Amino acid sequence: MDVDPAAVLAGTHPHGYLLLVGAGRDGAPSEVERWRRDTVSLPGATLWLQPRTVAASASSHRGHLILLGHPVDVARGTHDGPTVARRLADTWATGGEQALVRETAYLGGRFTLVARTADRTGEEAVAGRGPDPELLVVPDTMASQPVLVGRTADRAAVGSSPVLVADALRFEVDPEAEALLATLRERMAGRVSYLPGVRTAYRGVRAVLPNTMLRLRVGADGPVTGYERFWPWQPRVENPDVETVHAEFRERLTAHLRLLADLGRPAVSLTGGLDSRVSAAAAAPALRARDGFAFTYVNPREAVGSDSAVQDVLGARDVAGQLRLPHRVLRWRQPPRGGTFDVVSRRTYAPRITSRGAAHAMWADLPADLVQLQSNGAEIATTYTKAVTRPPHELDARWLTRIFAGGRPGAHDDLAEQLYGDYLEQAPLSEADLLGHDAYDLVYWEQRMGRWGWQKFCDGDFGHRVLLPFNDRRLLETMLSLPYPLRRDKVLFHRLLDDLGVREPARGPAAPQRASPARPGVAAPTPPGPTRLRRLTDLLPWRRTPRPADPAGPHDADPTPQGPGLPWGYALVARRSPSTSIPDGFLHTELPGSLGLHRHPSLPAALSGRQGRFALVLGEPCDLPDGRDGPAPVADLLHQLVVEDPSLDRAATRAAALTGAWAVVLGGPDGSLVLGDPVGALGPWLSTDGTTLASGAALLPDGPSPPETLGARSALLSSGSGGRRTWRPGPLPELDAYAERLGTTAPERLRRQVELLLRRGPAVLCAGPEASLLGPEPVPDSAPAVTCWDPSTQAGTLTMLHATDRAFAARRELRLLSRAAGADWSTTLDQEIDPGAVLWLGLGSSPDPDREEPGALDLVAGVRPVALPWSDRVLDLLGGPAAALADASRVRGDG
Repeated sequence: MDVDPAAVLAGTHPHGYLLLVGAGRDGAPSEVERWRRDTVSLPGATLWLQPRTVAASASSHRGHLILLGHPVDVARGTHDGPTVARRLADTWATGGEQALVRETAYLGGRFTLVARTADRTGEEAVAGRGPDPELLVVPDTMASQPVLVGRTADRAAVGSSPVLVADALRFEVDPEAEALLATLRERMAGRVSYLPGVRTAYRGVRAVLPNTMLRLRVGADGPVTGYERFWPWQPRVENPDVETVHAEFRERLTAHLRLLADLGRPAVSLTGGLDSRVSAAAAAPALRARDGFAFTYVNPREAVGSDSAVQDVLGARDVAGQLRLPHRVLRWRQPPRGGTFDVVSRRTYAPRITSRGAAHAMWADLPADLVQLQSNGAEIATTYTKAVTRPPHELDARWLTRIFAGGRPGAHDDLAEQLYGDYLEQAPLSEADLLGHDAYDLVYWEQRMGRWGWQKFCDGDFGHRVLLPFNDRRLLETMLSLPYPLRRDKVLFHRLLDDLGVREPARGPAAPQRASPARPGVAAPTPPGPTRLRRLTDLLPWRRTPRPADPAGPHDADPTPQGPGLPWGYALVARRSPSTSIPDGFLHTELPGSLGLHRHPSLPAALSGRQGRFALVLGEPCDLPDGRDGPAPVADLLHQLVVEDPSLDRAATRAAALTGAWAVVLGGPDGSLVLGDPVGALGPWLSTDGTTLASGAALLPDGPSPPETLGARSALLSSGSGGRRTWRPGPLPELDAYAERLGTTAPERLRRQVELLLRRGPAVLCAGPEASLLGPEPVPDSAPAVTCWDPSTQAGTLTMLHATDRAFAARRELRLLSRAAGADWSTTLDQEIDPGAVLWLGLGSSPDPDREEPGALDLVAGVRPVALPWSDRVLDLLGGPAAALADASRVRGDG
């Protein structure tokens, strides 16, 4: 595959750095040759910065410092890197090293501090006395921008990735670490596994953990590294006053989020979970002010059988709607092997890549200038997920291994020293070190976030920048001050959501499971063709929908809610035709010319004229030149044309130019002509003996061969007598001359139709594989879009993803509907959409009569009022967008 070198350079080791000191410090590995090279900010060291890495430097008499990344000073309300760097240099000058480290520790954002102490001066320099200059490296609160270190006899390297350090020092992959990781993956199958402690996959490369800092000195005897725990530095003070703690928590979180959201176009990574819901709710005003949005990703394969995957999307949809945030759903997918992202991720995560479906989705689908607000780390101050009760324990490598790997006591003791021995040496956790803090909290903080978290954050960094609202020590200290039971129950989160009026997301219907046996209320698999369409359509319950008075003839008694199936169904029958499959409850009307009309009570109908000349109109047509909407005014118009021209030519031409979902029967002295709408929404289907026309095959009599759907073609009734009448297919009227006489353009005609359709009621634009109407003017921007998601198949999820992409690009609110197994879409619509809303469907004018699945109109016709703006033969003749948009909106095979 083609690989984009510029994209590889921008994406590999995103926002990364490499620092070399000692002998040969100017010799960089090939990976950083095209990075920015800095030999000024830190004298005696060479620093390489990835093209997207932001840096700010400052100095004082105590030395030089540089901030790599995005530091945020929440207390002073600034995210300006140079301003923060100057402030730290001043603090260092006046307060010394401890003041520098503590002020750095309370910064938010995402960054790494590297400070170099000043060279010896005066008599010390002359005499060679005094300490050599040293580098202090302090990670942010969660070490979210990693610090990895290695050294040889004459030089040392510090970098943002293990492979960068290893390549710089010519270190090899550690086979013992690889074997250990393989063992963990085998024993922890189905769970997240990674190398904990401080070791990496490369021999000699170690991680600097949260709450600790690195000292690196290069003297005559070569580099020396040392590690120090700098937090906690004061005893924990418990505060059971929820009101006070919540006020401080809310103020700090909101202030941090506001600053983070100001660093670029913000987006929040949102699921149905509590932590991301809190971040989204607190950040919502800032997101709305800066064109922000929420996003969720889903794996179409996982959605087929995983209710939790479906609920994540539906819960996020619900929360985003409450917060008035646009919501986009990304398709979790693996990258093409050998493509640009494959190269980027393999280089960054060498020697062994991890799961990267989410990373690829974000890299491919989200804008590069994005700031992603990600909620990982909140659980540091709530509960360690594997130990809710926190029983007494002896803090040693075996205990750490047990809470990491699970299993029975002692099950993994053989791995304990390999996993955690170096951790307890580098970052001690004795009672004196803990100062009243719970070891569970620090272990999760330093191990889960410090070792696993950086890859999670890097997944988003590949394409944009991940920033972490909970990566703030002051915020975590505030939360940790509550008694553990209150933290475990997440009272601060629930209180914040209550204050902001954010409800618990409604739990959507369970994902339908793929199964071969039929389940109650669900159609069993059937062969393709009309039979399958009929059976699926039969599942739809009848819904009473208020309609205008029907002038088509006398009606039966007002139907009850237990009416027939097949909404909008009809059959037009010659008097002496064989019996048809007419459901009980259909209305019957005698028509001129020895015809009988059987129709569902929900189907609008109007008859205008008498025995010799008449027009019967079914459905919801629009005549644009005269601005007529509905069967009655259109029937009057067509009848007038039949009277003026008994040959039916003028009336047939005008009828063929109608828009919407309709069927028209025109009667004249020489016979009757039947026409259907451009998308075949109401058929017609023709029986094999030619005696019956109907909206679908289910209403036709059995015959020796399958019935024929005429779709957009017409049918001509012969002039037989005594009820012996049959139809046969015939050509549509030519519309070229008619379109030319209109003297209008496609945009003008479309605007006219949209204005007419908007009079029917509030518009809801249906987005799906055939939905190409998310932006026709003058549909108001406030009109929402809706798409129905059936996660029981991968194709159903791909259709949903396609719709959400289109709605997001059109800046249209999208309501995502899903249904439970056995439920029907009409019930789902009743629950989610205003009953008075008109559903706008993007059915194009090139129907597929052989489709196996029911279309959108089949699912809602007779249940909800609809509008079909692309169902227009004339629009295509005027060079309009109908056919092109209908085709472009279909889901491609690759999703």
